[in-house]
Parts: sequence; C-alpha cells; structure tokens
Amino acid sequence: MFLTLLLMPPLFLMAQTESLTVSSLNSSPIEPHVLQITKSNFNITLQANDVVFINFYADWCHFSARLAPIFETAAIRLAEDLPKSAKVRLGRVDCMSEVELSNLCAITKFPTLRIFYRGHPLRREYRGKRSVEALVEYVKKQFQFAIKRFNDMEQLEMINVKRRSVIGFFDNRKKPEFAIFEQLAERYKHDCDFYQRVGPKLDNVSYTQRMPTIVYRPDTARTHATDELFLGDMTNKSVFEAWLLKKCVPLVREVDFGNVEEIIEQGLPLLVLFHMPNDMSSVKDFKSIVEMQLTDCGQFNFVTVDGLKFEHSVHHMGKTHRDLPIIAIDSLKLMYPYPHFRDMYIPGHLKQFVDTFNSQHLNLQLNITNTTNNENKKPSNSTFRYLGPSKYRYTLIGHDEL
Repeated sequence: MFLTLLLMPPLFLMAQTESLTVSSLNSSPIEPHVLQITKSNFNITLQANDVVFINFYADWCHFSARLAPIFETAAIRLAEDLPKSAKVRLGRVDCMSEVELSNLCAITKFPTLRIFYRGHPLRREYRGKRSVEALVEYVKKQFQFAIKRFNDMEQLEMINVKRRSVIGFFDNRKKPEFAIFEQLAERYKHDCDFYQRVGPKLDNVSYTQRMPTIVYRPDTARTHATDELFLGDMTNKSVFEAWLLKKCVPLVREVDFGNVEEIIEQGLPLLVLFHMPNDMSSVKDFKSIVEMQLTDCGQFNFVTVDGLKFEHSVHHMGKTHRDLPIIAIDSLKLMYPYPHFRDMYIPGHLKQFVDTFNSQHLNLQLNITNTTNNENKKPSNSTFRYLGPSKYRYTLIGHDEL
C-alpha cells in the first residue's frame, strides 16, 4: 500500500498542473491600476471611459518619479471608493517614447496632469496639491453635475454676481443642441456657471420665444456689461464653443493664487490693475477701457488683482495700499508703473502707454527724471515671473525660467 501511494503523486500532480493551466488560460488578466497609454490606445481609452486622468511624465524627471507612487495609490483608492459602474481610468503617458502624443496634448513640462471628460480635455490642467487625497478628490469632483437646473426666472436670483454665467433654455432634451450644451458646460465649468431650463417658452421672457436659446450673463459686480444672447447656429459646436470661450474667458481676467500659474505660463506680458478688495468701480472702468481701446494691442494678458493679496508687488514698485488703484505693465522681467490711475480716463492715454511698451521705448521714457517730484521712475524687477510653473515643482521643457 505504501509503495502504491509513492507511485501516485506524479499522476496526481500532473492532473493538478493541467487544471491550474486551464484555469490560468480562462481567467482574465489583472489590469494595472494605472494604464500605460500610447498613441495606439489613446482614443479607445477616452471613448471607453467618462473620466480619464492622465499623468504625462518623463522617466528621467525626478518630479515625475516622486509623483508616480502617489498617482498609483490614488488609482487604487478610486477603484475602492467609486462604484463599479463608474467609468474612470487613470493613465500615464511616457512623453519620451510618445513624442507625437505629447505634442498633440501640448505638454510643456513634466509632470503634467490632465483630465479628459467624455473624450474631451478640460480647459484647465490640474495644478493642485500632489497628494493622494487631493488627486482622489479632484477626480470625484468631476462627477458633480456642472449644470444647475431651474424652472422659473425667480430661481435665477441664486446667480452669483461675481461669476460669469451661461443660461440655456430648451423645450426638450432630445435636440442635438442640448447635448452640445451639456458637453461644453463640463469643459468650461471652472470658468463659468451654467444654468438650464427644460420646458415650454415663458410668456413674460421675450428671448424664450426662440427655442433653444442661450443667454450669457456677465459678472455684474465686476463689469458694466449686460446680458447677451447667442445668435449663432448652436448645432455648430465649434461656433458655439468659440463664443463660449470669448464669454467665459474674457479679455480682462481676475487673477488670484489659484489661477496665476496658468496665466504666467503663457509667457505674455501683463497689464495689471492693482485695486482694493472692495473697489469694484475701478475694476469696471478698467475693464471697459481695455475692451474699448486695447483689443488690438498685441499679445498681452489683461488682469486685475487684489492689491492687498499681491501687496509684495505693490511694495516692489515703491508703493503701498494707500496708492491703490495702480496700473502697471509686468513684462515678466521688469515692472513699468503707469503714471497716474486717473490718466486712464484721458481718451487714448492707456493705449499710448501700451503702444510705447510694444515699441520698446518705455524703458527710456520711464528713466526720464520726473520734474514734479524729482524722482527717477525706473522699472523694478518683475514679481509675477516667480508665480509661474516653478522649477522646484516641474521640469520645464526648453527653458529653465519664463
């Protein structure tokens, strides 16, 4: 009996091995928590998921190396926290081996983190904290519906007058315009607030006689502008998006520490209004004059900033909060103060200041002795240049500084 048992194991093990082999062949491979994305699977990944969060990296970049395990842990957490039905994928692109894909996505620094929602990139990349908790929260936030629904005009009193808003009136949800509106609302939800009403026309609101209709409502606390209707063909997505971009990302933008990095990254000189927090009158006037006079003044970013939050820049020009409001050009190398804020109201005076800068004579003019107070108005070093993408956080491609 003992001899028989000794002879049996090889046959038994063979059966077990065969069983394991068949089982291994039939089981699905375990997908990685973070998908390696290439040109060949990029589009299909975007199509198969509602949210795709991509880390564009380079192996030799030490910031990319530090982010990799954090990104991996965030993917694991999301898989645990989100329901199985959630179509979310975290992926990564090796920009050194996927140069064409990197260029297509306009990657200028490593690592760059970008969300694609239903196949389309959000307008803004992720620039927040590089922690598991922050990344998880950011992805979960994408599932918050971008559009607030309302039934009657009285409900629109909830609109924040400090935010730009887009209001859509639709008679049903089946028209293509409805789907386009919802898609673009997701893309521009960080720039505008979106509101939507589905139902018959309102007898007391003239512009709802034409359905669908879109109304842009400006941030009335910060501008003299008024409501404006979209009069184009809303089924033409590119035309509607161009109009939406112009309205939601206006010529003059308010800058804070949440969006200053992306503005400085563009590398354009700034025309800046420094103002007191509660001084909306100067903000409205500045925006109106810029929009009337400076739309064709070359490549500039026109911005307004809270002069107390950016007090370092004010002090750098030899001024204090008592001198606000102040206008200045920041070339991202030097800051050139505008002589007097009140001169902005002289027709063409602010435009002449910008034109002089563009013609590269501003430096000479600002070094001329001011005969009134016998001070040399020499430009000071830029303070905004240091608020762009930091070399201590990113590897910048092609240059070390802006």
